[in-house]
Amino acid sequence: MTPLPDSPRRSRATGRGIAAAVLTSAALLLVSACGSAQTDEPAEPAAGDGTRTVQSARGPVEIPETPQRIVAVDYISPEILFDLEAPLVGALDLSSGADGEKYSTITAVGNDSGELNFEQLAGLDPDVIIGNEIENEAAYDQLAQIAPTVLFSDGGTDWKATVNTVAEIAGKTADVQSREQAYQTEVERLRGEFGDAIGASGAWAVAGTYDGASWYVYGSDTGPNTVLTDLGATLAPVAEEVRADPNTFTRTLEQLDALQSAQVILFDDLGPPVTTEGAAATLQADPLFSGLPAAQAGKVYPGTYNVVTYGQAESVLQQLAQILPQL
Repeated sequence: MTPLPDSPRRSRATGRGIAAAVLTSAALLLVSACGSAQTDEPAEPAAGDGTRTVQSARGPVEIPETPQRIVAVDYISPEILFDLEAPLVGALDLSSGADGEKYSTITAVGNDSGELNFEQLAGLDPDVIIGNEIENEAAYDQLAQIAPTVLFSDGGTDWKATVNTVAEIAGKTADVQSREQAYQTEVERLRGEFGDAIGASGAWAVAGTYDGASWYVYGSDTGPNTVLTDLGATLAPVAEEVRADPNTFTRTLEQLDALQSAQVILFDDLGPPVTTEGAAATLQADPLFSGLPAAQAGKVYPGTYNVVTYGQAESVLQQLAQILPQL
């Protein structure tokens, strides 16, 4: 299963996120019955090149200076760890998504509904476990008996902050800095080449559908819209509405008039199994959507726009590099 848009998951809140409170982490962890034996004290960090203390939602946690065997038990951190080429050895089974091939290279320690196999997890002998405070709170005590467990606080929809947090735990802060620099360089290149077109293009919105019978729209503080804002684009008012009330992330067809003010729409098409077959085409064919100003002007651009890593942000920039000359 592909992590879902960050906005709804996090209206939990974005959980991602993501994806804001209900999508990527649509199901909270169900603690499996096959747990490992528990002890009176949390697990000690593995021996190696020293330890360091990181802050978590449960207070300070001592972990190895350079973790070598990381297990991730939420939906977002494994994407970040893969992107940073961290030593991830186990995660939930998210292999069924469109980009899920990478999960076949590690051990599944739970299914895509979040149910954990603690015996399998313990067998990996992790030196640190990374999770999300909302998704993994119920399992924390059992996880902490296996290895030092760091639950990061999910306090908002800022994917860059989440990347920084996970990278610090994994000892990959320097890698994030280089990724951020590369991202900013490309942002500046596109702004320099297409700044006038972006400024004249009007308001933008990023929307999509899971079933063709309803739709979702990203808030102004979530992944793809932060990329658009970095480029200097103006966001349609609906994006700020969702930021103010993440519960309005998903909407009915009758509420498509909220996109009337968007001159450009990036149509987020995550594809099966996240969406039902043909969902994107069904929604775009609906008269309420096809009658929108952006659709009438031919300025609806399908793609995959969810962002929780710098790799995904770079992918959005690549897609925009193809779109901007058409404005």
